[in-house]
Amino acid sequence: MSFPPQPTSDHPIPIRAHHLLCAVCVRGGCDSPPCGLEALQPLLDAMWADPFQSLLLHADLDIALAHYRDAYTSRDPVALPEGFANRRADYVTRKKDLEVLRVLGLIPNSALPAFIAYRLLFSRQPTLQGICRSATGPSENWPECPHARAGYYERIAAEGEVGDLEVQTRLGEELAGRGLWAMVHPRNRADMAAAKQASARYIREQADRLFIRPAHLLCILCTADQQEPLIQDNLVELRQRMEADPDIPVTLTEGCCMVCDSCNVYDPARHLCYHGHIKAALRDLMVLELLDLAPGATLPAGDLYQRIYDCIGSLKEVCGWRDGSSTAPFWGPCSYDRPVLEQAREMGLLTVRPTRENRGV
Repeated sequence: MSFPPQPTSDHPIPIRAHHLLCAVCVRGGCDSPPCGLEALQPLLDAMWADPFQSLLLHADLDIALAHYRDAYTSRDPVALPEGFANRRADYVTRKKDLEVLRVLGLIPNSALPAFIAYRLLFSRQPTLQGICRSATGPSENWPECPHARAGYYERIAAEGEVGDLEVQTRLGEELAGRGLWAMVHPRNRADMAAAKQASARYIREQADRLFIRPAHLLCILCTADQQEPLIQDNLVELRQRMEADPDIPVTLTEGCCMVCDSCNVYDPARHLCYHGHIKAALRDLMVLELLDLAPGATLPAGDLYQRIYDCIGSLKEVCGWRDGSSTAPFWGPCSYDRPVLEQAREMGLLTVRPTRENRGV
C-alpha cells in the first residue's frame, strides 16, 4: 500500500450498505467477494486516497411499497416497482443492507465519511455474526455468504482503531493494514515528524501572531501540567508561547489550526481533521458565541483567556454539549468533567503578565 495518493472528489460514492463489510473482507484477504472485486475496487481506492470520502449507503425499502395484491395476485403488474421480481428475490442481501444501517444508527440513503463509517462499524460489529453469518445457521432459504466463516472480516475488524492519537502518530505507516487503518491510510512518520519540528519551531521562535481554533483554546487548558511537547500536536508549545507573552495576538480561526500539523488524523492536503471535523466545527462556534466574538476575531492571548474565564463556567458548556449528551459517536462529548477550566481561572493561567523576575531577567 502506498502513502498517500491525492484526495478524491467530495461527491458521495453510492454503495449498498453491506458492501462496507465486503470491502473489509477483501482487505482481510478475500479475493472472490460475491459482488465481485470490480464492484469494490473503486470504493477501496477512493477511501484509501481520501479517508473522508463520503459514502452514500443504500438499502432497498421501495420493494415494501408494493401493494400485496399487486405483488402476489398480479392485480396490477404495472403498479409494481421497476425490477420487482429480481429485487424481491434479493431478500438475503436486502436484510444485510438494513442490518448494517441499524448497526451504524442510520437510515437508507444516509451519507457519511468512510473514516467515521468504519470507526462506527468496527466498534459495534467486530464479527459477521447475525449479518453475513446466520444467527440460526444457514438454510436453503437463508444461505450464508461462502466467506462468512473464513475470518477475513474479523482479521481486520478485531483491531478496531489501534490506540489513541499519540500511539497512532508514533506508529505512522506501521498502522497500515490494522483495523481502521486497513480501510483508510495513516500518515507517514517522517512526514509527521517533519511537520512537528517545523511547526513547533515556528511557534516558539518566529510567530508574531497565533492562529488557534476556538475549541482548542479549551484543549490547551488540559495541558496545564504538561511541560514536555506532545508528539501528536502543538498544544503545549502554544500554551508556553502564550505564557511567555500574554500580549501576543491570537486569531480565532475555524477549522484546523497551529495545533494540528503533526497529527495522524490531520490531512494537510485538505486541511482537515478526520477525527474531529464535525464536532469540533460546532464547538468552535459555541465558544465564539459564548465569548460574543465572530470568526477571525483577534485578541491578545491574555485578554482572550480572561474572556474565557469570565464567559464560560465549565467545560460542560462546550465539551459536554451543555447537558452531557451523546446523540451519536461522532457527536460524543469530550472529558468535560475535569475541573481544568476552574483551576486555570483560579490560578490566572495565561492571563498573568510575566514580571522581570519570573522571566528570569
